[in-house]
Amino acid sequence: MKKENMTIIDVSEFPDPISEAFLFMPEEEEELMDIYTEYVQLATAVPSGTKLESGFFCRKEMEDGELCDGTIEVTQIDLPKQVRWTCRRCGDRGALINYEGTMWDNSHLGEYEKERFLERFFADIEGEDYWEDDLFYDFLDNELSGPFDDFEYYLDPYDQIAEHSIGPSSEKIKEMLECNWLQPDSPIYLKGDLPKEEVEQSFFFYNARRFLMILNDEETFQLTRVGNLKRKVVRTLLEEMRWPENYIENIRTYKNGKLDETDVWLLHGIRVMLTLSGLIEEKDGDIRIRLKDDLEYLLEDENAGELYRRLFSTYFKDMNLGYLGSTFEFPHLQYSVPFILCQLREHAQEWVSIEELIHDILLFSVKLELQFGEDGGTEIEFDLLYEDLFAALERFSLLETRTTSSNADIYDADYPDQVRVTNLYNKFVRV
Repeated sequence: MKKENMTIIDVSEFPDPISEAFLFMPEEEEELMDIYTEYVQLATAVPSGTKLESGFFCRKEMEDGELCDGTIEVTQIDLPKQVRWTCRRCGDRGALINYEGTMWDNSHLGEYEKERFLERFFADIEGEDYWEDDLFYDFLDNELSGPFDDFEYYLDPYDQIAEHSIGPSSEKIKEMLECNWLQPDSPIYLKGDLPKEEVEQSFFFYNARRFLMILNDEETFQLTRVGNLKRKVVRTLLEEMRWPENYIENIRTYKNGKLDETDVWLLHGIRVMLTLSGLIEEKDGDIRIRLKDDLEYLLEDENAGELYRRLFSTYFKDMNLGYLGSTFEFPHLQYSVPFILCQLREHAQEWVSIEELIHDILLFSVKLELQFGEDGGTEIEFDLLYEDLFAALERFSLLETRTTSSNADIYDADYPDQVRVTNLYNKFVRV
């Protein structure tokens, strides 16, 4: 409710985070609850009356549809007992009441505990953590071996038949895993001279190229203070790109109002891929991105194949496959992609069951990583493999998938059970 133009939020009405009510809470309400409870934790970790920058930015929608993005300041007052927040830019303000004694109230902590809480809170906001400590990396380099140091781990030491099989030899597998697939003399080579008409079948390529072309025309895309694309840019990209059937409509069913970049995760993922590929950059620390001047030639039609190859190589070499997939990290699966591409040529020219195919395309360590047993996997393992591998290859138009009637009784019908390579794959991948 509103009182003197101030929003009043009753914290006692928030559900317990381990309750069923919390589990079924609408996403937007959950996000607001997270923000408000962090306001309480911050304000109650300092003396009453202390004004503290929260590290959050105002999400009030302005007349032009963009978010205010102003700095939020919080403070606790004693009479009446409230935690108040105020935006320094637009003046939006509100108060949180009935938070005393809740799990978010830090008033009971000692001074040292409050200091430690604030250190951890702001370190998390600023992206500082132990993984960024040079000493940690020194320790990692000196004391621990990487997951790929022991090549023999990729081969099944108990599979004596493998030595006599007609599959690739151990030496051949090692060459593929360590190769530079951009070099013509590599065991597996990705061709970069394919015509635009063929590579623009790819969802990833088409949308990434549209992103770059619009960016090139506009010169820069403005970002919010948290680094996301402004809503005006998002609207333009949503209109100019092509999306899976009902993809945007499904997002709007649970996201009211205008969409932000991170609401459309595939759009966000394409931007991440373009950043990792070195095609776009933030200029002089400003809150905007631009296309690198020396790479504009990749937007020309005759260089479409080179752009496609650059995007593919970035996605499978530099970007966590789970970022647009399962959200997990499977380094052995990612490292073995050259081997998988090679095996697909031989075993997936025609429709083939994924259940059969895994024995030919997954190395021993990958099966362990995904927890595939000798008799195959459960629905979960197949889902992970689809989300992180097959879906990505499909978005590059290198693989086709389909769901057969026999799959409906065994696995989730939302996931396919058969795959085959495309004509584009046969032209792009040379083994």
